[in-house]
Amino acid sequence: MKIAIITSGILPVPAVLGGAVENLIDYYLDYNNEHKLHDITIYSVFNKKVKKHPAQKSSVNHYEYININSIWFKVRAKIFERIAHPKYYYYQMEFFLELIIKKIRKTSFDLIILENRPGFAIRLSEVFSTPIITHIHTNLLHIPSERNLRIMAAINSFIVVSEFVKMEIQGIGIHKNIRVVYNGLDTELFNPQTVTPINRERLGFKKEDFVAVFWGRLVPDKGIKELLMAFEMMKEQKDIKLLIIGSINYEDKRNCTDAFYEELQSIAYKLNSVVSFTGFVPYKEIPSYLATANVAIIPSHINEAFGMTCIEACAMGMPVIATNDGGIPEALIGQKHILIKKERKLPEQIADAILKIKNNYSEYKGNILSPHFNKEYYSHSFFESINALSCGETST
Repeated sequence: MKIAIITSGILPVPAVLGGAVENLIDYYLDYNNEHKLHDITIYSVFNKKVKKHPAQKSSVNHYEYININSIWFKVRAKIFERIAHPKYYYYQMEFFLELIIKKIRKTSFDLIILENRPGFAIRLSEVFSTPIITHIHTNLLHIPSERNLRIMAAINSFIVVSEFVKMEIQGIGIHKNIRVVYNGLDTELFNPQTVTPINRERLGFKKEDFVAVFWGRLVPDKGIKELLMAFEMMKEQKDIKLLIIGSINYEDKRNCTDAFYEELQSIAYKLNSVVSFTGFVPYKEIPSYLATANVAIIPSHINEAFGMTCIEACAMGMPVIATNDGGIPEALIGQKHILIKKERKLPEQIADAILKIKNNYSEYKGNILSPHFNKEYYSHSFFESINALSCGETST
């Protein structure tokens, strides 16, 4: 098939700036390049780092870029907002889409795939009769609003990352074809046998410390404040430390801060060298930091669609403490973990779980990632689902 893939309009593909969705796109594009399954054109935002990326040499994957940071784009997008389409929700995103539509008009595709941007389907269905499959990575469409119902009507079928997301979509009365494809992981990258751990002394820890690790964006929804509060409760436990990997943004922006981040720093400062912040870490370096820790903490407040950090932790052999919501339990089936309820006193639950795992560590360590969560299985399942949905097969 000749397929157009439209990305979110936030981060570039290939994933030169990281991004969970962008890395997952790279995985199936690599698979397509190896097996020559389809002729695919990817529409992405531009970054200068993509120019020399090896993926550009593919004979079956073709990359089209729009520079959303150019003055030309910003001026035209502002005009688009004020004059052409003042009704649109996010004018820069909508203008990004309009430029893609101009490019798509120049060729003919058998299928359009939207990567975590289902709202684009409304406009695309007005212009093209091409079938649209939306790949949903987050819990975006669980509210039965007028707009969401319009989006659903414009989409032919769905690929979702968990049974949880599938049930959420069906819960608002949508019963189109939906296939569940669990996210995959690069097990060569996340391999405790080959990864060289970051030196603990560099992080301010001792060899004998019991280290908990959190990684992700430092925003309230991720439960990072409650995690720090849990460490306040354990301040008498001098050998339990916390490693925090990430920043408030996706990119490495120096001196990037906000009021919430400053609050986190204030709490950590009072804990007297118990907490180490790394700041932004490129995705390929994350396994080296995880390899120095003992337990992963994923205390999210929101219903995570899947929980990529869960399978990253399991691949590195770590036990996991996570909130019992969304797709997280699906990612932890068969693994050594403790699930906690976000509605209850979260800091107390986190502290109790850390102490339980520390005191019984031999029983909890040694997770091994299920083969269903590696990038090859994910990529195979993704293309298998595309073929099935294109043929009108029912949900699985």
